[in-house]
Amino acid sequence: MNPTLYNAAMRGNIGDANFLHADHLKRDEENGYQVTPKGNTVLHVAALYGHFHFATEVLKITPALLCCQNKKNETALHIAANEGHTEAVRVLLACTEDHNTKEKLTRTTDASGDTALHKSMRSQHLDVVKLLVKEDPEFEFPPNHAQETPHCIWRLNLVFMML
Repeated sequence: MNPTLYNAAMRGNIGDANFLHADHLKRDEENGYQVTPKGNTVLHVAALYGHFHFATEVLKITPALLCCQNKKNETALHIAANEGHTEAVRVLLACTEDHNTKEKLTRTTDASGDTALHKSMRSQHLDVVKLLVKEDPEFEFPPNHAQETPHCIWRLNLVFMML
């Protein structure tokens, strides 16, 4: 990934006289998206640092990044949920084009079989958990590859907190 683009995403810099992320993203759409060595797109990086304003602008220009997965098969939603960035999660869910896309995004699993809900449960980010459950209340969230359901993860966290 271009270092200028990476730094902009890391800092949440939408643009100034020296840098316009829109120019980079429009070129990327034509030439294939730039990624980090871990396969993260600029949206993944913005989600990692919780820059929801930056994520909003990115998705206006390149909405296809919403469903892009890195080398661990994580979407930006997985990363934002794991980090507990509630506003970033809210923006990512709000940018979905329709109910089917939102459902697909909330149900996407990473290489470990974790959904964004698994990750937010494991990281104990209750606000994100509530938001994800509210967005897809019909989904039963099956177990990941380690046979952990989000409910099971939550119970284990409670046990460890009581020790």
